[in-house]
Amino acid sequence: MGEFAEMLEREFSGLKTEEIYSTKLGDRSIEIIEVENKGSKFLVMFQDEPKKHELHRWSLIITSANNTRTIQGMDKLDTLKMRIKENVRAIMEGL
Repeated sequence: MGEFAEMLEREFSGLKTEEIYSTKLGDRSIEIIEVENKGSKFLVMFQDEPKKHELHRWSLIITSANNTRTIQGMDKLDTLKMRIKENVRAIMEGL
């Protein structure tokens, strides 16, 4: 299982993740996972590429039956994790 899927399971109790696709293209990591929460499912695609000065260029696409959220940015790792958690939490609350 990829690093992103493991982070989701650690941060959100009760989530079940199933890896659909995971690869590494150069320094860029790409993961597509299916997430199940309380009987509802959604897909998550995450890309992360380390850059200079501990920055990471990343993008996150979360798609559920009722909503799609796309965010991207360039942040340090701790800020990146915080932004991801906020957006995943918002999708789960909307299910």
